[in-house]
Amino acid sequence: MLKIVLPIVIITGLLSIFSERGLIKAYRLANERDEIKTKVEKLKRENQYLRGELASLRSDKHYIEDMARRELGFVREGETVYRFRQE
Repeated sequence: MLKIVLPIVIITGLLSIFSERGLIKAYRLANERDEIKTKVEKLKRENQYLRGELASLRSDKHYIEDMARRELGFVREGETVYRFRQE
């Protein structure tokens, strides 16, 4: 009886670990799911930041001016710009 049961138990155990639906596959899928969840959360935060940025660009004239000065180097008429070399 043991000669029949033991190989069946061993084969069943190996199949449950290494088969397409086995434990190793489940572990890999769980890790992949966790990585995807992390990426989704990061993208949600970035999306929220960009929505705020867009709202500011649509409604806040001071924000638009500040961005134009900072990003594009715009200056008001009559202003003098001083640039210092960094050594």
